[in-house]
Amino acid sequence: MGNNEKVAVAEEEKKSVNEVVEVAIETSYVDNDDWATYRDDEVMQQHNAIQAEEAHKLPFVGDKEPLSALAAEYQSGSPIIQEKIKLLGQSFSAIRRTRGDGNCFFRCFMFAYLEHILESQDKAEVDRIKANVEQCKKTLQNLGYAEFTFEDFFALFLEQLESVMQGNETSISHDELLTRSRDQSVSDYDL
Repeated sequence: MGNNEKVAVAEEEKKSVNEVVEVAIETSYVDNDDWATYRDDEVMQQHNAIQAEEAHKLPFVGDKEPLSALAAEYQSGSPIIQEKIKLLGQSFSAIRRTRGDGNCFFRCFMFAYLEHILESQDKAEVDRIKANVEQCKKTLQNLGYAEFTFEDFFALFLEQLESVMQGNETSISHDELLTRSRDQSVSDYDL
């Protein structure tokens, strides 16, 4: 990377940091600039305000985008990343962006898994997972966990799993799966 490119990247990073700082200042309800006088609850409130502001910028699970969109973002970036994007292109044609909120890996995994089941209609896989869920429930009970601590999670997961199998009363479309994955009450709890 040449000096001009490094300067451009540094300027862009500075701009991004300045934007975050501006959001923090705008969402702050305390007029005092001395961070030492902030109480923990004030810092947490400001942190939550920044998170809420960022949350509206990206859904929990985004629409499919061509992999070329990712390549375009890193066009002037690291050659290593560009090469990795090319390697991804050998196996994948699209990406889905997710909100990086701490649950993003689990949400991505569950969405991709349910999407796969919806597309493949693999009954044997669904039966295998149901058996594993039942075994997991028994294991948790044997370890002393009260059923109420996990029963809702498993019930919602099994409901989602059943819903992606076509031919049921509760069968859903791909669009409905995407809609559910964007609903926080489902997404944070199940996906």
